[in-house]
Amino acid sequence: MSVALVTGGASGIGLAAARRFKNAGWTCHLVDRAFNDEARAVGTCHEADVRDRARADAIVKQVGEIRALIACAGLSRDATIDRMDAATWQEVIDVDLTGTFNYVAACAPGFKRQGGGKIVLVSSTVAMRARRGLANYVAAKAGVAGLARAAARDLGHAGVNVNCVAPGLVDTPLTRGVAEEIRQRLRDETCLGRIAQPDDIAAVIFFLCSEDARHVTGETIRVDGGQLS
Repeated sequence: MSVALVTGGASGIGLAAARRFKNAGWTCHLVDRAFNDEARAVGTCHEADVRDRARADAIVKQVGEIRALIACAGLSRDATIDRMDAATWQEVIDVDLTGTFNYVAACAPGFKRQGGGKIVLVSSTVAMRARRGLANYVAAKAGVAGLARAAARDLGHAGVNVNCVAPGLVDTPLTRGVAEEIRQRLRDETCLGRIAQPDDIAAVIFFLCSEDARHVTGETIRVDGGQLS
């Protein structure tokens, strides 16, 4: 039975992705700082801070053979550069970028031993078109896209596909605090006139982990309703 490890799996895109994999017959392991009953019903839950590399290594060892890693864990702490202190900058970089790296690095040896695997990282369209007040988030998510390209080079010879999805605004707990005026503006920027649901992103993640995407690697796929078109 194929096993998927999903960081940020307690809610939002991560939970939607885990549910998509479970419904397709995969065994799912979820990593997050806390879980509710909805998440526990989807798979085995591992409480962890993605910034903790030793914990990442321990979880990967405990899970065993992993077929797909989906790295969704992230947070935002918004402020313009002139108002952003060092701690606010570092927290987002540490969680969104270094936390993603921790699980890619932890899974890489196992993928190489088993001769293949799928890795999908979650970036953002702000990595392609920055927005005011998001310097830390923009830098982290641009780094995630770069990490996907680098990991695709490092692991491709072992049969590992590494890709990235870049959502626009998605209706998740992370974004529900965004002012309605901003939400409407972002909605109006899309070709489809709608804000994405987590399942919209999960569907693309699942495709990238399927054999239909066996010749796709090093890519960042926008899932933004045409926002940047």
